[in-house]
Amino acid sequence: LNGAGGLITITARATDGAGNYSVDSIKIFLVNIDALKVTLLQPGTGAVASSGKNIPVSIQAVQHTSGVQRIGYIIVPRTAVTDPTQPPYDSIVNIGTLPDSMVFTDTLNVVATTGTFTVTGFAVDGGGRRAFSATITVQVQSAANYTTPPTVTFTIGQRVEVNDSITVHATDPTGIAWIGFRVDTALSWTGPPAAAPVPLLFDTLNVGAGNLTDVTQQFALGLGALITKFPTSVLVRAYACDLAAARNCGYSQASIIVAGTAPLGNVGFTSPGPGPGYDTIVVVAGTTYPLPQGGHIADAIYNSNRRELYLTNDVLGRVEVFSLATNTFDPNGIRTAGPTPWGIALWPADTLGHYRDSVVVADAGGTELSILGAATRLLMWRQALPNYLIEKYSIVLTPYIHAVITIYDVSDRPQYVATVCRVTSATANCAADSIYAVYSTTPTTSSAGFFSGRATMRMEKLVNTVDTTQMFSHLFWEIGSTASNATGDTLRIEMIRPTFGQRRVTLTACRNVTLQLSTFGLGDQTFARNTGNFTHAFLGEGGNITTLYARVFGYSAKKALISPANSCTMGGPGGVPEAGEDDQDLGMSPGTQVSDFISNTGTRVLAVATNFNGLTNLVRASTDSIYYLDEGLRLWGTSFVGHGTPGMDMNYNHNFQPGGPCAPTCGGGSGNINSRMVFAASPDTSILAFDTYFFNQQARTPIRDPIIGPLRVAFDATSNQQYLFAITARGLVVVALPAITNTNPQAPPVPQSVMGPSRIALPKAALPKPAPTRAPARPRALKP
Repeated sequence: LNGAGGLITITARATDGAGNYSVDSIKIFLVNIDALKVTLLQPGTGAVASSGKNIPVSIQAVQHTSGVQRIGYIIVPRTAVTDPTQPPYDSIVNIGTLPDSMVFTDTLNVVATTGTFTVTGFAVDGGGRRAFSATITVQVQSAANYTTPPTVTFTIGQRVEVNDSITVHATDPTGIAWIGFRVDTALSWTGPPAAAPVPLLFDTLNVGAGNLTDVTQQFALGLGALITKFPTSVLVRAYACDLAAARNCGYSQASIIVAGTAPLGNVGFTSPGPGPGYDTIVVVAGTTYPLPQGGHIADAIYNSNRRELYLTNDVLGRVEVFSLATNTFDPNGIRTAGPTPWGIALWPADTLGHYRDSVVVADAGGTELSILGAATRLLMWRQALPNYLIEKYSIVLTPYIHAVITIYDVSDRPQYVATVCRVTSATANCAADSIYAVYSTTPTTSSAGFFSGRATMRMEKLVNTVDTTQMFSHLFWEIGSTASNATGDTLRIEMIRPTFGQRRVTLTACRNVTLQLSTFGLGDQTFARNTGNFTHAFLGEGGNITTLYARVFGYSAKKALISPANSCTMGGPGGVPEAGEDDQDLGMSPGTQVSDFISNTGTRVLAVATNFNGLTNLVRASTDSIYYLDEGLRLWGTSFVGHGTPGMDMNYNHNFQPGGPCAPTCGGGSGNINSRMVFAASPDTSILAFDTYFFNQQARTPIRDPIIGPLRVAFDATSNQQYLFAITARGLVVVALPAITNTNPQAPPVPQSVMGPSRIALPKAALPKPAPTRAPARPRALKP
């Protein structure tokens, strides 16, 4: 087995006390990621050469641990070629800093007149270890009176974006003069040159000055201005001409589709010989941009003010910045977001949808929120987050009255984050001291008992201060509360800011909040999103969960946040004194609504989305569907999408509700039903659009690669275009979403009894008799 790895067999043998044994074996391919890897890029398989012509040699070496010390090539026999480079050399030696990877390219002049010679790449790493590439044999041919067209092949994906590349490889003993490719929309055309249709695109490049017998050239398809409807199938073939006096030209002879005859078209050279190779490919929507330095994207948000998308790269500890104006990544990004930036949200300005040029990032590698300047690309400040003690409070009467407090230390780290605000009186402007981050946490190994592997949901007032009297934090106990006389555990909560020497009781046992601590903890990946107007947030319990069904939570910043002091004597006269504050956020979903979602869905959450005003809330679930909920978390419908692809977001201008009648402006918006859409990533590598009132599919937009990361939909006012941003294995895909005409009608109008009394008078005899009064039937919980 060499240092780079390879196929190995592992055999296991077990013997019992009587000497009987059994043997089993498996074969695995072992890969050493730190090994020195050497690849011969040029020449390729089937390369030919001719005396007096040139041939390129290109070698790539990669060694991430100790670097590349030397790289070069070996020609056997060496006398078959000469090196015109002055001074001649066949390797490069690096001194000092050794690069992780490098490519060495040289051009050799062939002096042999017949026979063959071999080319092998080699490299030496910083530890003195040597490795070799595969060996390519080059055939030396005579170019005298040569009339055969070049040998041409090409490589291209079966599904391509408009700016994807096609790699063309051409060889000819006389040398290559022209190399290129052709794109046709006539997919079945294989007729004679006279019947050739006008090509959609014909792109060629003159490489004759290099006098090369083996040429590999990569071209961008450049179909952006030619194809605007997706998907579109096109016919692609490669093309080359040689340097012979007859100027022999030909199309590619190898392809994955049936061979045929292809004419030269309007290039202006003589007609080529038979060229049976061509491929039918599918052009899909979107353009993919690789991440500057790789890594993994956890979350993303778009800033329309600056036309920039911010993406948290948790592996590299930075925020990537993509400019829609230039379609490029900032190579430096924002490197001050913390060791593990995860969730990200914008800083609210008002409840009309405006925001500041700052972003809030949850640092899952620490216990803080980072507030970053979008323009300066710098950290503005870090919001230190407190620790919480979740306590089970009990009164024991014997042998004397005393309190027994079981403490669960949940020193979790923030994960996903949403931002909301409360306004100043009679305005839509956010109060300066009322910007809040609603965030979920990721559990740490220190969490034990009921909270081992379980997370919580919290809120933090965002304020740049060390004055603890201005700070405010809240652990959302409301999501698990039950009736005060229900069976369960009496809850007590303490908040601690060790750095500031602050410790206070934020929920007293006097409040008599009862819940089941065994089910209070959340899954270890609970998603959070805020509305476009920053008045609501929506959260969904994902990851590993302990409850039978996942839970979702709605939050409204329009409702009161109270913090009254409370004191009492627990256990009656002569009992245990208790005192503190009873922080309560009336905007968080009470436990009864959370349980209602459980009984109506029964699923694990993969993603959540909320619209501009919080009236429509969506859950992407592991049951292959999207669930449509109203502000009260009642389920109105589902749409089948497919399993395992989490991305989902609503139309930027979505301000509808998923059920009930439509008021004149349908939830306060324009009433344009073409905006009543949600976009979801499908496992079949496409983006599906659904109507969020009738729940049926309205459009399908194919893309090249499956979506594996967050998906965001945003409106760019400069171009008046709505864009979809998503993460694939190759990077960030940007899709200009097409205009969609909703085939469904508007929602039904508001009932007349709500709009006002009827003007139609009925005779008394025609009036129906009132039905007997009885208690309404209790609705039955349903499970899919």
